[in-house]
Amino acid sequence: MIRAMTLLGLLLVLSATSPARAQGFVDVNGLAALNERPPAKPRLFDVAFATAAIDPKDPVLPSSSAIEQPEARARILLPASYDDGQEDAYPVLFLLHGGTGSYVDWTADGDADVLAAGLELIVVMPEGGGKGWYTDWFVREADDTPRYETFHIHQLVRWIDVNFRTYGTREGRAIAGLSMGGFGALSYAARHPDLFVAAASFSGGLDMTYSPQQLIVWASGIGAAANANAIFGPYNNEPSWAHNAQQLNYRAHNPVDLVANLGPVDLTYYSGTDDDAHIHAVNQRFHAAVEAAGFDPERSLCTGGACTVVQPGTGPRYVEETLADHSFTWWNPWLADWLPHLMAVFAAPPPAPTAFEYTSADDEFGAFGYEVTMTRAVAELATLVVDGPGGFTLDGSGAAEVTTAPLYVPSAPYRLSIEDGQGAATEYTVLADASGRLTTPLVVLGPDNPYQQYQGASSTFYTASVSITPL
Repeated sequence: MIRAMTLLGLLLVLSATSPARAQGFVDVNGLAALNERPPAKPRLFDVAFATAAIDPKDPVLPSSSAIEQPEARARILLPASYDDGQEDAYPVLFLLHGGTGSYVDWTADGDADVLAAGLELIVVMPEGGGKGWYTDWFVREADDTPRYETFHIHQLVRWIDVNFRTYGTREGRAIAGLSMGGFGALSYAARHPDLFVAAASFSGGLDMTYSPQQLIVWASGIGAAANANAIFGPYNNEPSWAHNAQQLNYRAHNPVDLVANLGPVDLTYYSGTDDDAHIHAVNQRFHAAVEAAGFDPERSLCTGGACTVVQPGTGPRYVEETLADHSFTWWNPWLADWLPHLMAVFAAPPPAPTAFEYTSADDEFGAFGYEVTMTRAVAELATLVVDGPGGFTLDGSGAAEVTTAPLYVPSAPYRLSIEDGQGAATEYTVLADASGRLTTPLVVLGPDNPYQQYQGASSTFYTASVSITPL
């Protein structure tokens, strides 16, 4: 009887403290809403979520973890016409907050709701953790590791499309953010260019290889987890003989290193010059990377919002403000400046590219319908360069299997001429599958590297090419 009563008491505690799922929203990819939109149907409202990706501390059943994590939430702003009975679909802007902030900042401290009031646009402002840095953390602490990229990219994007009337495509989706959120916006866009047609950064920290930015990241790790290396790992070897550096992880999320991935994305970035901390320096470094990638950027120099184009260009836009500090005094007008440009992109979005470049450190990665599975001994960056239906190249080590986008005649035969990373050529006949995709035999790049990239020893990379012709 005592055992039965104890079990009953425990069940009562759990039922009283476990969050109840909202009935009005559909669960998606492990993301469950805990409340509904209020009955009065306000344009601006908050949704709390249950997800294994974010694990806030339960006051009744506390975790032994020392990692600081917020509740998984998002503030959602619907257009005024959303409930007019027309059943129209809308584009979506994901708007990210900065360091030490939260999901409420863009409307509590900023004017996002006012600036978007007349636009046919859904704005989603997710919680990213005041010290979260928009990534799945490097530290592994049982199941209590914060996974912000999982929450935002692999759960929330799809959850919004399922539960609201959105375009549901890349052509109707954009991302932007301030400070830490500016990094997050361009990092997410670079890692997932097939999800976002446009991206913007307002005073974003855009270069993880810049030591002042690393210090801020390490301070975030100390503040949230008492561990400077919790978020991205140790940047350099500690000690030097241990080969434990995770510089690769920094670079695999770094807009500067992944700048070529942003080629298909409409890109705008803003920064102050003199009074915007180290932000001007990292934005100049990012701008140099944009130039080196051949994107033909436009640069404007402004004083009090009066701007002069000092570098004409047809590609990404870089706006420098001489009076700007690191505050909503400037983030509000920059958002106001960018929103009309964004709506013009949504009105006439560029098509998804058939030729592109994509770099990743993941063992399995893909973009724009292409999927790559690497077989290699250590982690490192690999680069897929697609020239169109005629073929592609892959740079890295080890070997890989590549599945193309559905560009070909279903069930038709094609000749794949593969030159491996050491110059040996082989021809294969491959049938396209029912959706028009081709999967290569194993493409050999070259010998495996002995150490993870950037762990002290230099890495050697090889380029294999695949030409595709119909038979």
